Amino acid sequence: MRLPPWLDALRPSQLAKNALVLAGFFFALPDRHQAGIDPLAAGLCTLAAAALFAVVSGAVYLLNDLHDAPRDRLHPEKRRRPIASGALPPCAALAECALLVALSAALAPLLGRTFALVLGGYFAMQLAYTFALKRVPLLDVACIAAGFALRVWAGVAAAGVALAPAILYCTFCGALFLALCKRRAEIAEMGGREAAASHRPVLRWYPPPLLRAAIAAAALATLAAYSAWALAPSTAEKFGTRGMALTVPFVLLGLLRYSQLTARGRTGRPEKILLHDRPVQLCIALYLATCAAVWLAR
Repeated sequence: MRLPPWLDALRPSQLAKNALVLAGFFFALPDRHQAGIDPLAAGLCTLAAAALFAVVSGAVYLLNDLHDAPRDRLHPEKRRRPIASGALPPCAALAECALLVALSAALAPLLGRTFALVLGGYFAMQLAYTFALKRVPLLDVACIAAGFALRVWAGVAAAGVALAPAILYCTFCGALFLALCKRRAEIAEMGGREAAASHRPVLRWYPPPLLRAAIAAAALATLAAYSAWALAPSTAEKFGTRGMALTVPFVLLGLLRYSQLTARGRTGRPEKILLHDRPVQLCIALYLATCAAVWLAR
């Protein structure tokens, strides 16, 4: 079933990214130091925060597609996007974007000043990315990674819970890994750096040796950060168990599988891998199941 152009332009297939807003609440529930929180109230606030991030993300996608429409028409997949294909007129897309921004600006303060500032900072960073930073090598992927970390921070602020800084650092490194893998897959899909640069100019500055080294470094930093958190005495104290160490292998296997897929040039879209690759889905399911088993067995 084909979506209406105004809805398709918001890229509903990428809404899964905003699930990271729920991460802080997920890790706060079994934390004995936060036993005083109201799970229902905190959960509803976190869901509202995720919804507002989805609204702002939709506005960012509209702006990005308006800006990139000429280049998107050169891409085998992106040329079918509503704005690039002409299905959604630019004036209608701009009006829709303005409406979404106004709606989020009106509702964000209801979830607290910190959340509103984080959401505003995310939108400002995405504007800078769309109009300038996406053309600066390494800084472009750093902005993408920071956007994921801001999602986690925003969820924590909305729910009124605390989160170990290591989780934010791990989120940033993991998102950086995904962004670098996406760059590698984009180059493979377009048939090389020069051809890919016609769509995304920054790809000209990502030679294969740099991408291999950067992907390996980001994967190692992600695994090191998560392992340090999972094995830390403070984590064992908060959760009342050392069992979180059992989740480390699933993080490692997930990183390796994702890197393998993008090295083959399978896809430059993480949501496609998440929705269609069984080993990745199995890693995520086993990770969540292990977390639940560890917390329930305390």
